[in-house]
Amino acid sequence: MPAPQLCLQDAENPGCELRIEGNPQTAVVPGPRPGTATVISPDGKRSHVVGDHLEIHARVQEAAARGHESGEAPRANTGVS
Repeated sequence: MPAPQLCLQDAENPGCELRIEGNPQTAVVPGPRPGTATVISPDGKRSHVVGDHLEIHARVQEAAARGHESGEAPRANTGVS
């Protein structure tokens, strides 16, 4: 099963949506313009979306937690050493 995804508005192409996977390792930082955020996936892909970076980060983490709790997340739990 795929991990839960978020649909976010693309900051570079108004009217288009981007699908962002709810992954706990996804980073969200302020975007290049006010009212935008840059989403950095674990594989290094950068996406610029519309919205406050703190709100987007919370939504990504919520989707990741939801996927983990439901068993939909394809990543197994691993220990930290």
